[in-house]
Amino acid sequence: MQSKFPSSRLALWVAVAAAWPLQGLAAAGLVQFVTGEVQLRRGAAEQAATKGAEVESGDVIVTGPAGRAQIRFSDGGLVALYPDSQFTVTRYADAGNAAGAGTAAINASTATAAVAANAGAAPEDHFAVSLLRGGMRAVTGLIGKRDPRNYKVTTPTAVVGIRGSAFLIAFNADGELVVSGEQDEIEVCTDAGCVGVKAGESVRVVSGSQLPLYTHTRAVLPLPPPPVPFVMGETLGDRLSTAPAVPVPPPIGSPAPSVPPPGPAAPPPPATTVPAPDPSVPPVPPPPVTGTPGQPPSTRPPGTTAPPATPPTRPPIVVLPPIVRPVIVLPPIRLPPPPPPVIR
Repeated sequence: MQSKFPSSRLALWVAVAAAWPLQGLAAAGLVQFVTGEVQLRRGAAEQAATKGAEVESGDVIVTGPAGRAQIRFSDGGLVALYPDSQFTVTRYADAGNAAGAGTAAINASTATAAVAANAGAAPEDHFAVSLLRGGMRAVTGLIGKRDPRNYKVTTPTAVVGIRGSAFLIAFNADGELVVSGEQDEIEVCTDAGCVGVKAGESVRVVSGSQLPLYTHTRAVLPLPPPPVPFVMGETLGDRLSTAPAVPVPPPIGSPAPSVPPPGPAAPPPPATTVPAPDPSVPPVPPPPVTGTPGQPPSTRPPGTTAPPATPPTRPPIVVLPPIVRPVIVLPPIRLPPPPPPVIR
């Protein structure tokens, strides 16, 4: 009796049946670090999360007041959970990992592999998680690098998409969501619209009907133009005058001051003769010596005043040019980008 199913269709069903258990049993990620109280909920069952436990789509991880956990997904991405957090893996599909597992299973039959490659559709990546409370720090893996549109983090007030590779999400004491970019750029969207958050920037989401508010924006200031170097003779107060001050010569058309010619020489005074003293006339006594112990003696007759003293002449004031120190203009320093964060 001839079968109603052709051999090619039968081979296709065999290939699908062989590949289905591998994809169904493949875990989304593994718990690689646990401290404190951490619970893993899968459906109605709940158990303590331990190191090496598998995490699948639909699992919920809850951390206690002192609990922390770190999950590594199959695409190489990392998620670190903070205390008092509730994290849900809503939908996870690693197309690269599924393709590798399917190839390893189908290599046993060449004909079956050819039929599955021709009839099967290309798998699609999905990384959809949600954070109900607490905080998380994430580093994206290959799913976000292959197509950033397939990577979403949903919160009660906002949806975080990625265009980068590292970010931090946490609820503050007022219940508001705070999102910070740590590398490249991410996108935070609410019902009012989306804003971009670059590395070093943070936004605060007050409600789902308002745009996120920037709380710490990276300073991007234009660099000032390089100053003109100083030259000798230039002062700080006057950057336009670079030559030292010189005396200004008189105008060419003004006459020079004339000096009167010397007059005739004056005749010499007549010679005077001093008469000889008369011996019959007594000599005049000298004036008394006046003065104090603290002053030198003076022969000035009493009752006379000293002539006014002439003020001493001051030397001319010489103004020296200011000392100008050379200014060295250095080019702006470009800081290297920060290293990728290390999740502990």
